[in-house]
Amino acid sequence: MKKESETCSSSSNLFPYDNIITKEIDSWKNYADCLRKQDRDLFYKMLNRCYKYSPAITVQGKEYSTTSALMSILLEHHKELLLQNKINNI
Repeated sequence: MKKESETCSSSSNLFPYDNIITKEIDSWKNYADCLRKQDRDLFYKMLNRCYKYSPAITVQGKEYSTTSALMSILLEHHKELLLQNKINNI
């Protein structure tokens, strides 16, 4: 039976661009742990959307992972606002 850490490292090899995002999300764990459960769930849902932008985050590299993740979150939020605005104007 594999340990959890072995599973994570092997999946990191399969999807190396996910490794940067996964490490960035893990770095926010202490912050998330201090949030109420409802906020924590929403926070992780927001962070997990960064996987959608993994090629762009990877190009920037791990030294810019926080900035890249925040920009991905902002871009996703902006797209949602534009969609909401479009729906409201119909």
